[in-house]
Amino acid sequence: MNPNVTPFPAVAPGHHLAPVGIGAPGPKQQIVFVPCPDWCTTNHLAEWVHFLEDLDHTGEELAVHVPSFFNGDKPVYTLSTSIGCDPMSKDEQMRAAHVIVGDAGSVDAYLTPDMADETAAGLERLAAKLRENARTARLHNQHAEVAA
Repeated sequence: MNPNVTPFPAVAPGHHLAPVGIGAPGPKQQIVFVPCPDWCTTNHLAEWVHFLEDLDHTGEELAVHVPSFFNGDKPVYTLSTSIGCDPMSKDEQMRAAHVIVGDAGSVDAYLTPDMADETAAGLERLAAKLRENARTARLHNQHAEVAA
């Protein structure tokens, strides 16, 4: 093997090599290739970092907006979730893939996969109760209209 040639590193299954912008865009910005999880949707060139240690991976976010008829078009709550990992973190749980749950303007919650499953089960129960309450309110309003 030629000593002047650096071979590409082996890439783990479920990963690909992705270009990352290190430093502000301009003549001094460096582009490096790092292993990136296939679920990561971050454009690491557009969302450049100052240092490689600042690189993290984030998957597609899904958000649910909770409106209020007192609040016009602006949601009262926006609950979102995505997957993430911070490969350079000193915290083992942050280095591992984890689930991020947040509400706009509040502190995000970081969940292990088991914690996310438990939370999802609770949210499914909440969704069922929300539907039950909607049916009850709808029936109440229908009966109130008939009585009026």
